[in-house]
Amino acid sequence: MAFYNNSANPAYFQPQYGQDAIGMAPTDTAMYVDDTQGEQLSKGWLAAFSTSGYPGEQTLLEELGINFGHIKQKTMTVLNPFRYVDTHIMDDTDLAGPVLFCLLFSTFLSLHGRSHFGYIYGVALLGSCSLHIVLRLMSPKSLSFLRTVSVLGYCLLPLVMVAFGRVLIDFNSLFGYIFTAISCAWCTYAASVMFVAILQLSDMRFLVAYPVFLFYAVFAVMTVFSN
Repeated sequence: MAFYNNSANPAYFQPQYGQDAIGMAPTDTAMYVDDTQGEQLSKGWLAAFSTSGYPGEQTLLEELGINFGHIKQKTMTVLNPFRYVDTHIMDDTDLAGPVLFCLLFSTFLSLHGRSHFGYIYGVALLGSCSLHIVLRLMSPKSLSFLRTVSVLGYCLLPLVMVAFGRVLIDFNSLFGYIFTAISCAWCTYAASVMFVAILQLSDMRFLVAYPVFLFYAVFAVMTVFSN
């Protein structure tokens, strides 16, 4: 039996560059070169400070679920609740806008010398859970909890403006009561329109608006009597 020594032919053990041999790790060239565009990526620790990336790669804000275009679109829908509401407006269920509005609401109320962060977040969590259960029982369509929180958070914007106005003038008067009641009705109408459009409950609009009104009424009372 003859034994062949392949060490005499070094090319036998050298794979072609840019190609992966079966059962072998890819070469360095294949690790740092984009196959589609052939773009050279940064290597080493300097890659952390580089702005290069793959073509079509999402930005950091998009990966975190923060889209300023969607935030602007939903904010304008709340500011103008009489416009047509797209049924897919809350498909992404981002929470960047609701968290921002809750922080602004808490910050404006804290300017009166008393912090209400715990009360606001507690009422928001308890109310969102309760409304989510009620809406799930009313509609056969599926509704995620994050979508419920997103709608309620965006529609809090009119009461945020009331909290900001209270920094400038005293709302513990007849004018303040009327303006706060209008803002609470504004929040209720905007949220109920979105829920009706998402869940297709056009025949049950008042039943949807009633628990939503109770939810925003707590924040309205908190805004006027925050001293």
